[in-house]
Amino acid sequence: MARVVDTLIEATANSGADGDEGEGLVSMLRGEDAQVSLVNEAELATVEPDVLAGPFAHIVVDEAQELTDAEWQMLLLRCPSRSFTIVGDRAQARHGFTESWRERLERVGFGRIDLASLSINYRTPEEIMTEAEPVIRTVLPDANVPTSIRSGGAPVVHGSVAELSSILDTWLAAHADGIACVIGDPAFQPPSSRVRSLTPELSKGLEFDLVVLVDPEDFGTGVEGAVDRYVAMTRATRQLVILTSPRAPSGCGPA
Repeated sequence: MARVVDTLIEATANSGADGDEGEGLVSMLRGEDAQVSLVNEAELATVEPDVLAGPFAHIVVDEAQELTDAEWQMLLLRCPSRSFTIVGDRAQARHGFTESWRERLERVGFGRIDLASLSINYRTPEEIMTEAEPVIRTVLPDANVPTSIRSGGAPVVHGSVAELSSILDTWLAAHADGIACVIGDPAFQPPSSRVRSLTPELSKGLEFDLVVLVDPEDFGTGVEGAVDRYVAMTRATRQLVILTSPRAPSGCGPA
């Protein structure tokens, strides 16, 4: 510090400053404020490190079927070792997933890839999967649909939207615990804390004892609609109910 101040004083003298101006400058340089400003880094603004910037030794990716190419590149830049655990389901890709997993991962920059497929479904009863499988295969014929290992003993129920309240009341009265979910009716007001109301998209990754779908054909068309219906149907761990509204006959309308 002393050498820095001496150098600055010498430079001041060589610059020709004199009189009160020179003395004031020298006094300022020898003062405590100047020393603090010159050497105390605590006086400087600090930037908090970005803990998500990496690098990381290993990254775990869930819902990997939804990542774009740009998002994959972002992750690869943060993990130079390219050591990843990747979990995803092509059948739940709302925007389509026509490549195989190996094709997708090689294309975005992965080298050695070890694949393992889920073949057993521990969560969803076979009665529900029997109805859900054809829904996803209409848009993704080679989807990996695991085989259920248990029967729930309750067939999928089809009915009218007008039956929604009575179905929920009956189920709540018959089950002292458990959670139900109504999917597809934004205006629905749950009658109990044990009943949820969600959109198909927000139901992904969750599970409920009872799932009631309201007008699933209105979830959308194409890949996105089929995926939303498949995902919503497979949220049920015990029973699935599908309710639809009366539709006007094709070609009929006001006179």
